[in-house]
Amino acid sequence: MKIEKIRSIRIKWIFFIIIFLILMYDFLSFLSISNKPNNLPQDSKSVIIVLTGGPNRIEEAYGLLESDYGKKLFIAGVNPIVKKSELIRIINPNNILSKNLIFNCCVSYESKSYNTQTNALEALKWLNKNDHNEILLVTSPEHMPRSIYEFRKNAPKIKIQPWIVKNNPNKSIINFKYTKNILTEYTKLSLTKLKYLFKRS
Repeated sequence: MKIEKIRSIRIKWIFFIIIFLILMYDFLSFLSISNKPNNLPQDSKSVIIVLTGGPNRIEEAYGLLESDYGKKLFIAGVNPIVKKSELIRIINPNNILSKNLIFNCCVSYESKSYNTQTNALEALKWLNKNDHNEILLVTSPEHMPRSIYEFRKNAPKIKIQPWIVKNNPNKSIINFKYTKNILTEYTKLSLTKLKYLFKRS
């Protein structure tokens, strides 16, 4: 009986260690994507997709469009109460004519989506409608892993290049806000993975 009990305890410990190592690997992969340096596209074949919900995302995405790092810009998840004129004002507060012309020719947006999954689905509708398959995906560091995951689950053929909007230079575990954001987003990503796992089943 003692030997069986010891063996049972060992098996449980081995199981917990394996689970712990899997979670650690997954979390480190999450951090790796979140902290990946931005690389400018080599050409402008891509279109820019920005997911709303954080500061400076739209402005930075528009800056990439202005610099010719994408042919078009699609803004996913604009608040339904935000009018087109207000959106233009966010991008072009000084009402510069050239910026307005770029907006009118090359910027599209939608107000139906309300979370990361629906952001991705609405963006994919626009991509398919306009026959695009390469994107420069713009969002915050903590949000990027889940955003990429949603796009790959719903459109695995789309080529994604991430572009991280860096708003928090103090990336330290003693920075409560940063740590909270990281843990919250990692939890959301884990739940998203479980959702797709059960959905496939």
